[in-house]
Amino acid sequence: MRIFGICRLVAAATFAWASATAGAKADETVRYATDGYGMGALAIVAADKGFLKDEGITPIVQTYSYGVDTVDAVLAGNADFGVIIDFPLLTRLAAGKLMSPAVIAEPLPGWHRLYTRSDIDVPAGLKDKSFGVATGTAQEFVTRTYLTDNGIDPDKDVKLVGFSSLFEIVGAMKAGRVDAAWIWGEGVPTIEADKGWKFVADDGVVDQSTSALLVTTKDFYTNHKDTVVRTLRAFGKASDYLAANLDEATQQIATSVGGDAAQIKNVVSQQRYGLTFGPSAVSSLKAKYDFLVAAGKIEPYDFKAQFDTSALSEAVPGVEIDAQLK
Repeated sequence: MRIFGICRLVAAATFAWASATAGAKADETVRYATDGYGMGALAIVAADKGFLKDEGITPIVQTYSYGVDTVDAVLAGNADFGVIIDFPLLTRLAAGKLMSPAVIAEPLPGWHRLYTRSDIDVPAGLKDKSFGVATGTAQEFVTRTYLTDNGIDPDKDVKLVGFSSLFEIVGAMKAGRVDAAWIWGEGVPTIEADKGWKFVADDGVVDQSTSALLVTTKDFYTNHKDTVVRTLRAFGKASDYLAANLDEATQQIATSVGGDAAQIKNVVSQQRYGLTFGPSAVSSLKAKYDFLVAAGKIEPYDFKAQFDTSALSEAVPGVEIDAQLK
């Protein structure tokens, strides 16, 4: 999901329990890497509304283009937490360094929209054509699954052309360098207005739900588990606030990221924020893991060991936990 800027730093330069008492304990500074107002909305709201401060945390919110970038920042030691869509996370879990303490959102289908050149007969005419893909993201998973579902081998029957951003994909489409692509967000109006392209379907035709997860390193989780619990409590409050105050919250986010409030509201309203490890999210995660293993994209690893439910259970008593993670 795209954002309006890269590496925006939002720091609340305050200390918890400020008092004149000597030896008062300072807040813990924690770095949250987000993708902006999509998956990153909880971090922004939790920081701006003081929910993290209430938990004794001084937040630094760093904004990147994609969820995969936030996890790379965590792995590089530049952030303590990242947010990422399930599919690209599964490939990064293979290294054994990351841990997810919670699913934070289960976006509604419809975010990705397939456009092809207007002269292509779909789906039969897609063979031997070129598809623009955002490499390693949920968009690539949707592309591969859609093609496979329609009897087209994504590795043999079409050419997948990798790009690093949405606007690179849109630019390639406008320049005629690719024949089709699943696009999203700000790219949709641009392609929708071009008569040389036609809308085919949204990602609701791909029979897979999607989840967004909070991620940290296993070392951080082990050594700072209380910070993880406090972060989850703050994110839970942010989720409740978003649900009850969507207009106000999206206006705050728009101010924070310098974006259009109406567009941000449209994106945020589709995210279905909430902390969980429930059956819908976990079953979809497992199905995608099995897909990647079967396709030879990753080597098998201990799926259950990549998720720890104890911090979530402490932060949100009674939260639903799928049996696969117990």
